[in-house]
Amino acid sequence: MNKAKILSKLEVKQREEEAEVWQQSRWLNRDNVPLPPSRRLWGAWSYVGFWCTTGINISGWTGGSSLLSLGLSVGEAMAVVVIGQCLVAGACILTGLFGAEWHVGFPLWNRTTWGMKASVFPLLNRIALSFTWSATQAWFGGQVLKTLLGSMFPSIYNMHNPFPASTAMDGADFLCFCLFLIISLPLIYIPPEHFRIPFLITGVISTTCCFSIFFWSLARAHGGGPLIGSEAMAIVGVEKARGSVLAWAIFHGISSQMGQICAGILNNSDYTRFAIHPRAQIISQVCVIPIMGTLTCLIGIICTSVAAKFYPDEGLLWAPYDLLAAVQKNGGAGARAAVFFASLAFLFAQFGINIAGNAISGGIDLASLFPKWINIRRGVQTTLMALPMCPWALVSGATVYISVMAGYATFLAPMTGMMVFDYIFIRKRKVKLSSLYECSPSSIYYYYKGYNLRAPVAWICGVAPSFPGFLASVSTVKVSLGATHVYYLCWPLGFTISGVVFVALSKIWPPDGIDEVDEYDIFGTFGEPTGPPEAVEKSINMTDTIGVSMNEKEDIGGVHAVAVRE
Repeated sequence: MNKAKILSKLEVKQREEEAEVWQQSRWLNRDNVPLPPSRRLWGAWSYVGFWCTTGINISGWTGGSSLLSLGLSVGEAMAVVVIGQCLVAGACILTGLFGAEWHVGFPLWNRTTWGMKASVFPLLNRIALSFTWSATQAWFGGQVLKTLLGSMFPSIYNMHNPFPASTAMDGADFLCFCLFLIISLPLIYIPPEHFRIPFLITGVISTTCCFSIFFWSLARAHGGGPLIGSEAMAIVGVEKARGSVLAWAIFHGISSQMGQICAGILNNSDYTRFAIHPRAQIISQVCVIPIMGTLTCLIGIICTSVAAKFYPDEGLLWAPYDLLAAVQKNGGAGARAAVFFASLAFLFAQFGINIAGNAISGGIDLASLFPKWINIRRGVQTTLMALPMCPWALVSGATVYISVMAGYATFLAPMTGMMVFDYIFIRKRKVKLSSLYECSPSSIYYYYKGYNLRAPVAWICGVAPSFPGFLASVSTVKVSLGATHVYYLCWPLGFTISGVVFVALSKIWPPDGIDEVDEYDIFGTFGEPTGPPEAVEKSINMTDTIGVSMNEKEDIGGVHAVAVRE
């Protein structure tokens, strides 16, 4: 078999009725084309389930540990969480507008700001993060699976360990990690638009579990435990922050709240594009993100505090799987049953956050990077990349790894700011969808040979102030106290600076086609595609007879869009 035939076999297979359309451009396939109404199934409750699932998880539970380690009291830490989560909600609404209004995701939005070819740069950043976070969350999932199996078969904690101590894991850890990946594989074949019901069910289960553990802890300790009292700092092992140190610790905590989910903020449009109506994502995110983020952190602090009272020899059990293992170790048959159901709930949550938050996002990004060869189904199989990434080494007290991941907002926040400012202030929320799939001078997003030179300039301006502090946080490089303080503001500072610089450059040197939209709905994004074939030839030379006249417009959320046909 020659090379051409092998490559042909590897190409994404399209439906017969779609093949003639998709093969016209190497820049699109069925998974990155604007979604038609038939695939937009997420209502407001769907986003409630999505954010409950992504909010109530192991990472959110352990969030209080990083805040208390800054020298904040529990009250101060919770105030930081409330402010940070409210800012996260606001940022998610802004980044969700593009997807909800035009029904394409982050990879396509990139093209409007960076240019057709330059959009590869932020896309590669997001793909690298999806690989890393997928590996980390899969490792956490394996740990929860271990407590689940341990509640039924306690001998798993004593199974043979073929690994040396330097590996930072034992045989049970590795077995459960591999089992988690294997169980994940069938789930990645569910089309993402159909995740809305599983998300809602998972959100209900994980929320019920967390509150059950919370009320059990309060009842058992007759209060919040020692971390709530004056001895909290001694237990955590840090000095209480005061004065200017306290102020900067608060700023650092707020920015870290946003940094922990900076990748999710950036690619939020990957999920809001499934919205039935542009407003479906707004009220859900306004309410659910701050509430669930705050409650999850509070529950994690209280449960860890109570555990410190009853299991003092175990240390501070910030991770819920460590807490559940301690409960089983010190309890009886009833404790084993409770650990089983709690582990099962956390396991559902880990499947939800890892498949949706990492695997699906990575699949969407890869489908846009190599649309001829990869679709979402092939792309999400990159969850198997978790194995060669050795997450057990990454999370085993690797403070550099944690600092790098938390500080990656230094690079992602400027990208986010540019895209939001460009869409709202420069383009006035108007998009020419057909130009997103045409890499030629006739596309308004081609700019200079496929590169919008304003973008890298604005991005560097946003990264530069925080970069010295970031470098110091992940290495032995010494920087001034002022540079460290600037780094504590990396997300809001980078977002604003890059956004403002991008707008200024776009005002001084206005790009072409700012106010342009397609004359015809060539993708059937807002209704059944009908119309004369010459309308299609005006766009990207597709040969199907599609197109809906833009005379059928209505104003949806401030955006001119073709009317959806009932």
